[in-house]
Amino acid sequence: MSLERAAHTTLCLVQDLQASNAQVTAMTTGKATGNSTAKEANTTSASTLPSLRTPLEDDTERAQFLLKLSPRIRRLESDSIISLSYRMEDVLNRLRQLREQEEDGADNNADETVPAESLGEERTEAEFLLMLGHAMRGLALLGRGKEVESVFARVAIMPLIRSKISMGRLDEGGSRGECAGLSSLMDDISESISKAFGPVLRLAETMFQAVGFANDTSASSISSMMGVDLVTSGVWVPIATALMADAGIKMAIFSPGIASILQSNYIALDNFLARLAQRLLSSEQESNGSMSTYLDRAALETAQDRIYMHPKTAEFSKKWNLPIYYQLRFGECCNRLNKAITRTQQEGWITDVFSGAPAELEMLKNQAGFELPLFLELYDILLGLWKPDVILRPLAHRFLRGAIQLVGRTLGFITEGMEGKIKFGEMPLEPKQYAADETDNGKDAVETPPVERPLARKPYSWGDSEGDVGAVAWELTILESSMAHEYVDTVVGALKQDNSTQEEILELHSLAADVLKEASEQINPIIDNAWNTYIVNILTAKCSGPLAAVKGVAATYRMTNRPPPTQASPFVGTILKPLKEFYTEFESRTPIRVGMHWKQQIVVAVADKYSIAVEELIATVARTEVALKNRKAKKTAKGGMSDGEKVKLQLFLDYKAFAKHVEDNGVDPTGVRGVDKLRQLTIEAEALLQRQENGGN
Repeated sequence: MSLERAAHTTLCLVQDLQASNAQVTAMTTGKATGNSTAKEANTTSASTLPSLRTPLEDDTERAQFLLKLSPRIRRLESDSIISLSYRMEDVLNRLRQLREQEEDGADNNADETVPAESLGEERTEAEFLLMLGHAMRGLALLGRGKEVESVFARVAIMPLIRSKISMGRLDEGGSRGECAGLSSLMDDISESISKAFGPVLRLAETMFQAVGFANDTSASSISSMMGVDLVTSGVWVPIATALMADAGIKMAIFSPGIASILQSNYIALDNFLARLAQRLLSSEQESNGSMSTYLDRAALETAQDRIYMHPKTAEFSKKWNLPIYYQLRFGECCNRLNKAITRTQQEGWITDVFSGAPAELEMLKNQAGFELPLFLELYDILLGLWKPDVILRPLAHRFLRGAIQLVGRTLGFITEGMEGKIKFGEMPLEPKQYAADETDNGKDAVETPPVERPLARKPYSWGDSEGDVGAVAWELTILESSMAHEYVDTVVGALKQDNSTQEEILELHSLAADVLKEASEQINPIIDNAWNTYIVNILTAKCSGPLAAVKGVAATYRMTNRPPPTQASPFVGTILKPLKEFYTEFESRTPIRVGMHWKQQIVVAVADKYSIAVEELIATVARTEVALKNRKAKKTAKGGMSDGEKVKLQLFLDYKAFAKHVEDNGVDPTGVRGVDKLRQLTIEAEALLQRQENGGN
C-alpha cells in the first residue's frame, strides 16, 4: 500500500515536472517571438532554450524549483517502478508456491498460509491478492502497464507453460506426429492457469476496465482505455509464443502435411482460443475469506474480443497454411469424383461407384431420393465437405466454390455424354508399360506400346436412350432441389456457432443460398434440354417408325376383293406406344417445371408426319381410281365399295383410333394441327362408315 502511495506521489511530481517544463518552454518561446521577427526567432531558438541559469520571471519560481528537482524526481520514479516490480514478482512466486502446496495434498483452504520470507510473516491468498492489486495499480499509475503484463507472463505463466508443452505431451495418446494430445494439452494449460492465477486475472480485469468499456470493443477504445490486459498479453501471448517458438512443435502443429491432422489441430486450438477468456475469468463462488470477483457476460465477451484483436492472434493465424489444406481436401474430392465418372463411362449408369459408408448410402437413397450411383457418390462428396472433421470456418467460401466446381464437373460430363461427345463403353488405354531389357541386366527400360483393354460392349451414346436421359434428368432435378434447400441447411448447420443469433443464422442461410444458386442455374438448362429436346426427338423418332405402314393400307385392298374394313389398322395402336410406355415409367419422375409440354411436342410432330403420309397415300389412291375409271373398272360386288373407298374408310378408322390414343396420352386432339388435318383428309369416308353400319350399299 505504501508503494502504491509512493507511485501516486511520484505520478503527481512527474506531472508537475512536465507542466513546469511546458510552462518554461512556452514563456521562452513567447519572449523570443515578441522581440524579433519570426525569421530571427527561428535562427535564435537554439540560444533561447530554457536552462537552470536562464533568468525567470517571478511567477515561474515554482517551475524553476521543480526543474532543479528533475533528477531526483526521475530517480524516485525509477526506484518506485523497480520496487513495485520486485514486490509483484515476489507475491506471484508466493502465490504459485501456495498453489503447489495445495496440489501436493495440503488442505484446500483459502486461508492456507506459506512462509513470507522477505515480509517476515505469513500471508493468506486474500492478502496476496491485495498486495498484487497495490503493485499492479502502482505500476499502472506510472504508465508501466506493459511492465505488469511482462512480469505476470514471465513469472507466473511461462514456467507453467514450459513445464507442460513438449513433443511427448503433444503426441500423447497417438502415433508420432499425430498431435493426438493437443486438445487435452491446451485444456490442461487453461485449467492450470485458471486454478493457479484465476483470481489474479479476475482482479486485474475489474481494476483496469474503464466504465462503459464493455459496450465499446473497438481497437481504439481498447488501446486508450485499458492500461493492463493480463488475459491477452499476460496469458495468450506467452502461450502463442511458446507454440510458435519451438521449431519441432511449430512444424507438428501448423504444417503436419496430412489434412486430417492439420484440421484437428486447427479445431483444437480454435476451440481453445474461443473459450480462453471465459475459462480464465469464470469462477465459482469463493469462501473462507478469499476475495470473490465476478464478471458479467459482457465483460467476458470484451476480454475475448481483445484476444481476437491482438496482433499476436493475427500472427498466430497466419501460421496456418489453410489454402494448402483446402487443396488437399478438394484434391481428395476430385479424385473420388473422377474415379466414379471413369467407371460410369466404362460400365454404364447403373455401375456401383459409391465409395462411402453403407449407412450414408441408405440415407442418400431414403432422404435425398437419388438412385443412380454416380449421383449418390457426388452428393456424398458434397456433404463430406461440411463434416465436422473436414470443414474449417475460414475456408467456407472456398468450400462453397469447390462444391459448385464439383457439380460443374459432373454437369460437363453429363452434357458431353448426352450430346454424344463422350461414348459409354469406351475403355481408356492402359498406361505406358516398361519392360526391362534382358540383354542389359535390367538396367535400361524399354517402352512398350500402350495396351488397349477389350471392350465390354460396343461403345454407345446414352443420349440416344430416352430411358437413360429421363433417369439422368430426374437425378438432376433432385440435385437441383437439394442444392437449393437441404444442402444449404447442411452448410448453415456446419458454419453456425453455439452462440449464433437467429439473425446471424438467417443471414448465413441467405449468403449460402445466393452462392449455391449458381449451381442451380447450371442444372436447370440441362434438365429442360433433356426433356424438350432429347426425349422429344428420341420418342418422336420411335413413334414415327410405325407410320411407314401407312403406305401398305392401299396394298391391303387393291385388287384383293377384301370386304370393307370395320376396325383400325394394327399399326395405329403402336404409333404412340413408346410415348405411353415412357410416360408410365417416368410419370412420377417428371419435373413439375417441365410440365406436359414435351408430350405435346411429340404428339404434334408425330401427327404432322402421320397427316403427311395419309395425304400422300390419298393422292396416290385418287390417281389410281382415275386410271381404273378410264378402264371402266367396276365396283366389287361385295360391299358395293371400290378399292379406293375401302382405303379411305380404313384411313378414317385409323384417324379415329389415333385421335383416341392421343387423348389417352393426356393430349387434347382438338388442339393438334396434324390430327385436325387427318380429320379433314378422311372426312369423306365418314359417310361410307355410316352406310356400312346401316347395311346399305
